[in-house]
Amino acid sequence: MTIAAASTHPNHPTASEPSMVWWQGALMTLKAHHGSTGGALGLVEARFPAGFGPPLHVHHREDEALYVLDGELRCRRGDREFTAGPGELVFGPRELPHTFKAGPGGARALVLMTPAGLEQMFKEGGVPALDPTTPPVENYDVQQLIELAAKYGFDVIGPPLT
Repeated sequence: MTIAAASTHPNHPTASEPSMVWWQGALMTLKAHHGSTGGALGLVEARFPAGFGPPLHVHHREDEALYVLDGELRCRRGDREFTAGPGELVFGPRELPHTFKAGPGGARALVLMTPAGLEQMFKEGGVPALDPTTPPVENYDVQQLIELAAKYGFDVIGPPLT
């Protein structure tokens, strides 16, 4: 499915083609963004390799939800840890610390951010996916994430899940 056809927002009559970037070893396909939704939401299809996971962090501007399409995500939200599989939604409201780690087979999920804006971080900090089968970076660069955090309204507050 492609969203390039049209946006229903009156100030943004058409959406751009989805773009693919490698972000910290995960393939991120931006499906909807600030410009195509009038700032209402950002939507990214993410392919996480086995063991991928961001450090514990807290968003101050947006709520974030991950809808698992394939594989499993081990999640932490607040003090609670749980596993989410295909067909399950993981909601991370703003101001509540959260993280996740992709299972041994990796995972694929839709990442929804409301309002939009955070999806641009993947584009800014990522590498265009000229070859969507081979990531140019294998290791997660926490320092890069910390440097982008202030601009995109979140804080890194702890390590990733082990």
